[in-house]
Amino acid sequence: MDIEVTRKEDEKLLKRIAFEAKIVFQSKTPSRIDMKKDLCNKLGSKDTLTVIRKILTDYGSERAKISGYIYDDEATMKNLENKYTLLRHLNKAEQNVEKEKVKAAKQAAAPTSGKKKK
Repeated sequence: MDIEVTRKEDEKLLKRIAFEAKIVFQSKTPSRIDMKKDLCNKLGSKDTLTVIRKILTDYGSERAKISGYIYDDEATMKNLENKYTLLRHLNKAEQNVEKEKVKAAKQAAAPTSGKKKK
């Protein structure tokens, strides 16, 4: 997988760096996690603070354009990014654990009485 960073812009107010890159790969499109690992090596960023927002591939080609952010700290990342976007960057086992936590929290917050409000 060959990665070329085409744009890198510092967004100081949001405490992050926006980037765009082009990726050339062989055979099938690599997973988001594999792209993220190679991109972090190329940019010199931490894996836990890098988020890929978009992956755009052309049908039948072995190229993709990606865009995303590198955050300064985890708290800022969690405040600015959607939960489902962060969930995409986990492997299947970690995703299932997070989904179970959300389900348990919803059940705990549900009213215990059997009466419905009008």
